[in-house]
Amino acid sequence: MEFTKERITAAQAILASIFASQKALRALAPEYNWSGLGNLLGDFGELLATDHYKLQKAPSGSGDYDARTTEGLTVQIKTNFAASQIGFRGKADLLLVLGIHEDGSWEEIYFGTYGPVLDNARFSARDNKHMIAVSKLRALRSS
Repeated sequence: MEFTKERITAAQAILASIFASQKALRALAPEYNWSGLGNLLGDFGELLATDHYKLQKAPSGSGDYDARTTEGLTVQIKTNFAASQIGFRGKADLLLVLGIHEDGSWEEIYFGTYGPVLDNARFSARDNKHMIAVSKLRALRSS
């Protein structure tokens, strides 16, 4: 299937509409967070990764990775909207972290080798995963 910039643009517009709806829900019922995007956000991140970065989506059940590069390297993809930290499990060759904004636009927070991220992360025994601050990922990207 041919992937196009139009597909990303259409997905961005739909996400912007969802985020606007979330704002309206928060005004209507502020006692709720209205932030449960989980899989939707992750799916958008994987679409961005495959279309923009020309990665191959991994088959379902691939475990520690979500895609592969054309060179065959494994890539774990994380998509963030508002969290100050990223949680991750397992290990891949590369880690791609994308930040999504309310208008559906996005930015690359980190795309690089997995090792430095793991070395700078802390382990949360409660959640059984490693955690790293988004600010630390930005610093790693810049170094």
